[in-house]
Parts: sequence; C-alpha cells; structure tokens
Amino acid sequence: MEELTVLQIRDFAIVAIAVMGFIVLLGNVIKTIHEWRKPGMSEAEWRGEVDRKLGSDNERIASLEDGNRVICRALIAMLSHEINGNSMDKLRAALTDLQNYLIDR
Repeated sequence: MEELTVLQIRDFAIVAIAVMGFIVLLGNVIKTIHEWRKPGMSEAEWRGEVDRKLGSDNERIASLEDGNRVICRALIAMLSHEINGNSMDKLRAALTDLQNYLIDR
C-alpha cells in the first residue's frame, strides 16, 4: 500500500472544496430561479386577497348607504313635522324605519 503524500492530500482537498463549491453554486442557482418565479405565484394569491377585501368593502359601503338613506328620511320627516306640525304619519314611518335599521345593523 502506498503512503499518502502531502501533494495527494492537497489535491484531494482542492477537489473536495471544488465539489462542495459546485454544490453550493447549484443550490444558489436553483434558489435564484425559484425566487424569480415566486412573484408570479404570489401575485395570484395577492389578487385573490384583493378581490376578497373588495367584496367585503362593497358590502359595507352598501350597508352604510342604506343607513344614510334611512337617516335622511328620518331627518326629512322631522323637518317636515317641525315646519307644518302635522306630518305625524311620515314621522312614525321614519321612526319605524330608523329603529329597524338600528336593530338589524
């Protein structure tokens, strides 16, 4: 059996370091390619999240618009009653609408 020389050990170390460096380089290339593709994949998720939030916001805005209409009707009925003093039926209807809105809210 031959004895290992310092040159053989050095050559082996150089080859081992080169192989490890190649493995690290290959891993970095794969990671870089994955990072390039990641924004395209996460964009679809982002769009889904935006669509969900917009749907929720549209529902809340519609609810607020309905509430504003009820409040405006009640205010108009109160002003009408205050001006001519005999719009009791409009005032009662507006009160009922306002109570229903506040209870169902």
